[in-house]
Amino acid sequence: MAFSQSFKRGQAPATCNFCEEDTKIKWKCINCDVLMCAKCKDKIHAKLKNSKDHNVIDIKEVGIYRGKLDFSELKCYAHAGQSAVMFCTTCDRLVCTSCISKIHHGHGFVEISEGCNSKVEKIQHEQIKAKEKIKELTKRKGEMSPDVRIEDDAKYKELMKSIEICELDLKNSVEKYVKQLKGEMKRKLSEFKKEEINNVEKVVSNLQKLSSNADEIVNSKDAQKIFFECEKLSRAVSIADIGPSTISFLPGQISPYNVGSLQVVSNTVNVRIVKQFQTGISRVYFMSLCPDTDSLWISDAKVLQKVKPVEHKLTIESTFNISVYGMAVTPTGDLLLSSSGSVLKQISGKTGELTDFIYSTKTLFSSSVHVTKDDKVIVGLKSGGKAWPITGRRAIIVMNQKGDHETIYEHDKNNIRIFTYVQSITITDNGNLCVVDKLSEDGRGRVVVLNRDGNILQIYTGHHEVNNEDNPFKPVNIVTTPSDNIIVTQLNIYILHILNNCGHLIKHYNIGDIGIPRPYSLCFTKTAGQLYIGCTIGVGSSEKAELYEVRISGC
Repeated sequence: MAFSQSFKRGQAPATCNFCEEDTKIKWKCINCDVLMCAKCKDKIHAKLKNSKDHNVIDIKEVGIYRGKLDFSELKCYAHAGQSAVMFCTTCDRLVCTSCISKIHHGHGFVEISEGCNSKVEKIQHEQIKAKEKIKELTKRKGEMSPDVRIEDDAKYKELMKSIEICELDLKNSVEKYVKQLKGEMKRKLSEFKKEEINNVEKVVSNLQKLSSNADEIVNSKDAQKIFFECEKLSRAVSIADIGPSTISFLPGQISPYNVGSLQVVSNTVNVRIVKQFQTGISRVYFMSLCPDTDSLWISDAKVLQKVKPVEHKLTIESTFNISVYGMAVTPTGDLLLSSSGSVLKQISGKTGELTDFIYSTKTLFSSSVHVTKDDKVIVGLKSGGKAWPITGRRAIIVMNQKGDHETIYEHDKNNIRIFTYVQSITITDNGNLCVVDKLSEDGRGRVVVLNRDGNILQIYTGHHEVNNEDNPFKPVNIVTTPSDNIIVTQLNIYILHILNNCGHLIKHYNIGDIGIPRPYSLCFTKTAGQLYIGCTIGVGSSEKAELYEVRISGC
């Protein structure tokens, strides 16, 4: 039995589908699809066949009633073919019996229906928030006008004011530096003049002494002395031409590094935990993804492991006891290791054999390594011995697939050393070289960004909102995002610094807020927008480090 209860605005009020008289509709039968008054519900509908099994709801619930949901077809996310039996409140996901016994032991569980109700409540809550956001954005859109001149826009005025302040600061800085330069030039010229006079006096004195003995030597009968003194006098005369010392002025260039640049900045960065794993090591200092498999290489600097994420556990595939200062996987699946010595190590992706590789840094020791998409190897270098105090050379070298040295970055255009201790390296799609440069033994450091020509584009030293004397900037690891920005982890606080490919800050994000402690190493998964974060443990703790797979957006 079915009756139409549709009516339009402006038509007569709906009446009970049974008596067709009473307009005080109180009930609706979902099965019969009828509207009823209270009287007909009890006297007519109750006498229908199987009416006791019908779903009769209050008319006020029409529009929000979902009916009885069927949970029998729900499948487990982790185990294909198995039905979900409970909802894990700890992990916020449906689980099967295998999940409960193997993965979610000790977690909180509720009936699937209760989990579904919580999801419905969340949807309704998010719907309210969405409507509020729509209202807010609609209001903002109404306040915008395409006819308003850009010059009258408040944001334009704010940015222009910042640029003008920067211009004034630069002018003052240039005037101050030029004044210092002039004073330094005057001092150096005075020192050179005194030094020239002193050198001339020494040469003249020497020539006078040698030439005064010339007649005596010529008239002597000592052939040995004649040959010796002749050579001596000749050499003294040949080097007697003393040219004046000169000072050159090397003009600098204006670049975004010392002026600044305009950047499109995203206001929203979101990070959500997808999976959590416990490793068998105490600190995940280094991490690299194998390109053809789902396996990972992880290391605490002393132990190297190849692990494979399976469900919510890491399966150890191989272990090596070897010192690791840096590592990177080649496009062919081989692992390159910066270990002790000037020759990089290689673990074959096919055989798992550990050997010396063709990449040699000659007399310098490697401190980090990175492999580019086109299979070039970039290595951070230092002279032998301890890292601190700073002695010898500190540089970065780029090698091709044959191991030939193509480029070395060591000094800037003023012959000043660029790097102190290269701890981590990445390269962006636009060719900028981004380096975590450790400045002191306590971990303080900076991020240095060089362009293809080796010129400094930017030096990032942290942000005043999160870094101060109590929490200095101590960067440890850097990685390039799929959108060609860079992410930097920091040793002493749970912050991700997100910079663009020129090294300017886009956003900093506290992942401690979502329960990820002590982030250290980073690498992106094969799934777009997903990132592995390797962590460390607290000092004195005997626990093992956690590894997180997260979904990240907005960077």
